[in-house]
Amino acid sequence: MFLRRIGALAARIISQFRRDRRTLALVFVVPLVIMTILNFVLASSESNLKLALVPPADPLGTQLVSQIKAAVPDKVTLSTIDADAVDATLKAGDADGVLIFPSDFQSQVQSGNAGVTLRVEGSNPAASAQLKQLAGLLVTALSQPRASAGAQAPAAPTITLDTTYLFGGPEFTQTDALAPLFIALFAFFFVFLLTAVAFLRERSQGTLERLMVSPLSRTELVLGYVTGFTLFALIQSIVILLFVVYVLRVHYLGNLPLVFLVTVTLTIAAVNLGIFLSAFARNELQVIQFIPLVLVPQALLGGLFFPVETLPIVLKQIAYALPLTYANFALKDVMLRGQGLETIWPDLAFLVGFATLMVVLAAISLRRQRA
Repeated sequence: MFLRRIGALAARIISQFRRDRRTLALVFVVPLVIMTILNFVLASSESNLKLALVPPADPLGTQLVSQIKAAVPDKVTLSTIDADAVDATLKAGDADGVLIFPSDFQSQVQSGNAGVTLRVEGSNPAASAQLKQLAGLLVTALSQPRASAGAQAPAAPTITLDTTYLFGGPEFTQTDALAPLFIALFAFFFVFLLTAVAFLRERSQGTLERLMVSPLSRTELVLGYVTGFTLFALIQSIVILLFVVYVLRVHYLGNLPLVFLVTVTLTIAAVNLGIFLSAFARNELQVIQFIPLVLVPQALLGGLFFPVETLPIVLKQIAYALPLTYANFALKDVMLRGQGLETIWPDLAFLVGFATLMVVLAAISLRRQRA
């Protein structure tokens, strides 16, 4: 009798899950999809450094480029550019750093003292540190005297390396580089979860049904909820931003109100997405089931762990359809590069458009509530 009761209860639970196709998909299909995405991302996102050279104009230039190409490891992509294209190359992302030799480098070497400049992009402190280490090794190698057969080696020249930054500076750490991405992630995730669960509760308690028989239109109903939830989104954005800047002491370059504007726009998009997706859930468990479908792909593809530009072409196109990607772009441009509204307005426009689309879809999804 004891085993029979246990068996009956187990059979009931199995039967419930067997009829819940969404839960079965969450358990068996979603992990496979996420692992597949992660496999492609890891296979194509090896962090290759991009180093550009500005060789000297004297005859030593060609020999110097060949010598450096032979010395750098395979993971470093090497190219040569003109001196007047240094900052443009760094801004375009075509190089993480540029090693600049003076035009009279050969004469400086012959005099015994020479200087080389490494200019780094600066928004990725880890890449900057690797480039500084690599440039130091290259300069050390160039400083070694070379003697021809049967001849005494000449005195080694003193070659100094000076590092300058296009963005950021030596005080920027990897925490500073990741802070914009985590601000966006936490603002998006918690607001989405709060809105979806709260809106679901409104429906399960019958509040939504009573409002639907009022003179309110579907769009007015959705906008009313959006306005209410947005208050909490604003407060959360302020708390996260102030904590990161004034408690964690994260360095930033851009305008703080602009950072707040991006964060608020993202949270409003999360509010609208939460309202829309809550229409497809019957309980809080099913809301939680949306997390691996909504949040995990955005965290993997939105630039939080891996640069978007290194993703395979298919995953890159998916990334460009996700709101968190554009929030990451905008926050990095403002906080790490000091860019203004004239640079990030396309990212803001996408977030506003996404939020507007979610309002429309949420209003449409309420039709089945009337039925």
